[in-house]
Amino acid sequence: MSLPRYIPAKYTEQLRAALAAAGVDFTPTLKPGTRLSYEVAHLGRTWELRYTLAHSGEALWKLTGKGPDFEWGPGRLTSECVEAITAPVEEPEPVPVDPHPAAPRTHLGFEVPEFVRAEWDSPRAEWFRLGLAAAVGKLPANRAR
Repeated sequence: MSLPRYIPAKYTEQLRAALAAAGVDFTPTLKPGTRLSYEVAHLGRTWELRYTLAHSGEALWKLTGKGPDFEWGPGRLTSECVEAITAPVEEPEPVPVDPHPAAPRTHLGFEVPEFVRAEWDSPRAEWFRLGLAAAVGKLPANRAR
């Protein structure tokens, strides 16, 4: 069996129709430098569809891109590719806000407890820092011993 040299027009039209039905704007233009690949941009993601062959009247594509829970590789039907391209984009979880932005998270290489960070400018936190400095042998030079 030989590798394909071009994408038959009926499979290009099949892909265009399936993407249009899913609401994806697709102009069948080959990816620069290739004869068998299309690029599709949707929801801020770019996908590459490389024609591999046809099976039972439907094209098989190698789909490359980033998508949720999708197995990559050659041999994906047009409908499977459209499903992966139109899958919703997962929003990353927001980074939690630091309740004590003025206080450091570590001191002398050790994690500072939250109750000390909450009172970073208090005498209690100063004693915590002094105790930690004494424990690791890094007392400040200007302190009486």
